[in-house]
Amino acid sequence: MTERTIQLDSMQYLFETTEHVRKLKLSKSQTRVKDVRQLELITEKSNFFVPATVEDHEDMFTFEFDVKEYTREWQDVQKLGKNDKLRLLLNVARFQECLQTRKTFFLHPDNIVFDDNYMPYLVYRGIRDIVPPYRLDDAKFLRQYKCLVVALFSKKYSFDELYSGSLENAKDTAFDRSVVDTSTFNDLVKLLNDHYRREQTTTEKNMQLVPKKRFRLFKRLSISMIVASIVLAVPLGYFSFVKMPYQNKLLEADKNFLATDYDKVINTLKEQDPEKLPDASKYVLASSYVKAEKLTDDQKAAIMKNVSLKSDKNYLLYWIYNGRGDFSKSLDLAKYIDDPQLIMYGLIKQIEQVKNNPKLTGSAREEKVQKYQKELEEYQKKYNTDSSGDLSNKNPSGNKAN
Repeated sequence: MTERTIQLDSMQYLFETTEHVRKLKLSKSQTRVKDVRQLELITEKSNFFVPATVEDHEDMFTFEFDVKEYTREWQDVQKLGKNDKLRLLLNVARFQECLQTRKTFFLHPDNIVFDDNYMPYLVYRGIRDIVPPYRLDDAKFLRQYKCLVVALFSKKYSFDELYSGSLENAKDTAFDRSVVDTSTFNDLVKLLNDHYRREQTTTEKNMQLVPKKRFRLFKRLSISMIVASIVLAVPLGYFSFVKMPYQNKLLEADKNFLATDYDKVINTLKEQDPEKLPDASKYVLASSYVKAEKLTDDQKAAIMKNVSLKSDKNYLLYWIYNGRGDFSKSLDLAKYIDDPQLIMYGLIKQIEQVKNNPKLTGSAREEKVQKYQKELEEYQKKYNTDSSGDLSNKNPSGNKAN
């Protein structure tokens, strides 16, 4: 086990690190946490941060971050070519989206890890006004981003030196001066993109220069390459036309969920089979449908107590099918879960749907209404409740058994 210390803005973060885990202990006096449930924002799954858990002790919180899937660190990316470094730094720009959420963070070489494709992920994160860093504005984010850019190319300055005051003096190259002089996030991204395009063009030109003595070898290999291309065409086509668009929709839904735009979450995933969604996406979609349901705030709050990443998948699917108007499936799930409140709510929704179905004849409509009404009354009598569909006192059957 080794220790890493990050000193930023008068706050010190001391990490205990092993090959796959990073651990940080914060005394409760260093936070403004009033209820441990506030920390659920840190442990929820995200496409920007590594997985995390939090342990609540008497006088401190222990944060544990799983970096097993992220095999590259700062010292690894320092060995890359210039064009790959620029591409990697452009990927860092994605964290700007997080500024609009309640999560806070900092850009620091020891707080960023990378997957095998050198896509960056943040390790530590806080919560605005609750867990440090309490605030991260555009200006501070831009300064940290600049320091990261210069530090990756500089042989003279480290990130810590730049952030502590040397950034304004880091003008050894024209590139450094251009980075330091940018005044907005968009200007910095444009600068990086322009340099990346030029560097990539140069790299591609150099790669076209093949020595004659290797020409015959390449010629012999061409047939093998054609065969390999044919073999790879099918999985590549699947990845390009099926897998990638699907992943993009999941990412878009996560982004809209963090922005509390629940209608966009629903619209983004409307064509997806709920059964095949990852657990995290089931949670995102089910939560969005609950938020959009015509219920009181108290009823929604009661339901959301049982909607989490640990909820039974059938409970999440119930609310997804309910939100999509597929009440037959949602009712079947409610009966499978054996939750009387969900069953009665599903019957009420089916009655409403039948009454508003213009395709049914009067007799067919009346027959279906009577069927569902009779079943509803049997449940009401059995559980001594009324027909209001009130879910505010629902028994929490949505969580998986421990």
